[in-house]
Amino acid sequence: MKTGLLNKTILFSFFSLILLLASCDKDCYNPSLEAEFKDKMCTMDCPKVIGCDGIEYCNECEANKRGVAVDN
Repeated sequence: MKTGLLNKTILFSFFSLILLLASCDKDCYNPSLEAEFKDKMCTMDCPKVIGCDGIEYCNECEANKRGVAVDN
C-alpha cells in the first residue's frame, strides 16, 4: 500500500513540475499583475480564456492571479 501512495506522490510531483515549467514563460509572466490580483476573489464563471502563455484558464481573473495576462 505504501508503494502505491509513493508512486502517486511521485507522479503528482512530476506533473506539477511540468505544469509549473510550462506556465513560467519569462516573456509572459508579470509579477506586478500577480501582486495586484493576489488577494482578489474571482467569480465562479468559467468561460475559458487562453493566457499569453498558451494555457487555458477558467477566467481572466484566475489567469491574472497567476501573473498571466489574457490575449484578447
